[in-house]
Order: sequence, then structure tokens, then C-alpha cells
Amino acid sequence: MFKIAAFIKFDKKFEKIVLHRKKKVKQKFGDQPYLNHPVHLTLFTLKIKKTSELKKIYLNQSKQPKKIKLNINSTGIFFNDPLTKGNTIFYSLANNLSLKNLQMKNLKLINNKIYVSKKDIVNFDNKILKDNYKKFGFPFSGKIWKPHITIASIKTIKQNNLFIKNFLNEKINHKIIVKHIEFYRVSGNNHYLLFKTNIF
Repeated sequence: MFKIAAFIKFDKKFEKIVLHRKKKVKQKFGDQPYLNHPVHLTLFTLKIKKTSELKKIYLNQSKQPKKIKLNINSTGIFFNDPLTKGNTIFYSLANNLSLKNLQMKNLKLINNKIYVSKKDIVNFDNKILKDNYKKFGFPFSGKIWKPHITIASIKTIKQNNLFIKNFLNEKINHKIIVKHIEFYRVSGNNHYLLFKTNIF
């Protein structure tokens, strides 16, 4: 089985902001989960049998890309992240129905076309997360999904730490228009680009 990820990538200006913040985290807390990952927004991750089957799905899709406007406008934190057991800090986006529809459209498309593993379910306490995983192979889908750009998941930090307080008070307002989804094969901290497709 291959783990694949569907990413939205960003412009150099925003990448620079995130990479600077990642550098600060590494200097203060050392290596942490997600710290070495590229700057991106994850639409979803899935486990599939063949990446070639995934590519075939998108060969016949629209050649004329649609545009989605995104607004990165705040910071946030997932305390006690169920996937890492750490506190995951991120940049958050303004509510965007087009982005949520994009996620569901592609999840349904892939699940209808090829086999997606739903075996290795994480022991989530949340019933919605469990049901989403059983249905799509990805727990954070639909209404419960909070689109974000992860910086790191810090395991060696308390919730009232000054670094966390300062980060949550940070002001950001970055607008971008995106036209593509990039699919990657994921192995640990390594991400290998498979292909890029237009948003349709």
C-alpha cells in the first residue's frame, strides 16, 4: 500500500513566513513532528494500492483550471493532537465553502474509482472521525475539517507556554488564488511529487 497526499501549495511569500516560523520552533524545541514537511495545506491523505491508478483518474479531468481564493487570516493550535499526542500549531484560513467542496469532490471521486484502504483506523474518540475514516479513508473530511497550514506538533511544551501565547496573538492576513492540486507519495518525512492536476 502507498500513502498519498493531496496538497495545496502556496506562493513564495507565504512559504517564507512559514519556513521562518518552523526555523524558530526547531531552534527552541528541536526536532518535532511535521517540522520537516514542505509548506502546504493537506486536502486529504489516503492509502491506495497503485499510484498509477490514481493518475489515470485525473487524466481525463478538465484542462481549464478553476480558481479558488484563499485567505490565511489567523493562527491556531490543536491541543493534544490525536495523531501526534503533541500540540500542533498552524496558520488557519477564513471559512471557504469552495475549498470544502473541493475536498469532498475529490475524496468521493477517488473512492468511487479505486480501492482505498480503511483498515488501519486510529482509535479516535470522536464518532464523526471514525465514520469519515470508514467511509472515505480519511477522518478529517466534510464539516469537521479545519483547513490549515501546519508548522509543527510540539510534544515538549505546555499549553500556557509563552511561545504558544505569542504565536496565537500573531497577526496574519495573506490572500492567494490557487488553481492546482499536487499529489505526493509520502514516506515518513519524505514527500515525492507524483503529479499536479487542475482544480475542476
